[in-house]
Amino acid sequence: MSKTYTPEELRGMKSRTDIAKFKRTTEKEIRKQSVADPDTPYLTDSEIKEFQSVDEGKGKVSVTRSN
Repeated sequence: MSKTYTPEELRGMKSRTDIAKFKRTTEKEIRKQSVADPDTPYLTDSEIKEFQSVDEGKGKVSVTRSN
């Protein structure tokens, strides 16, 4: 289920982020959570090499995967 919000609605929402918990979370805990997440894609080195930069020089780098 998803819901669509306007930018104005989003600006008016109060964050539910637990900032103290966020600041206490260690890199080790983040890695552990990432590994436990079934939606996290773990790419091999050869798969990573398939990515190509498509938008450098604008302060952002986007990547796309060549097939």
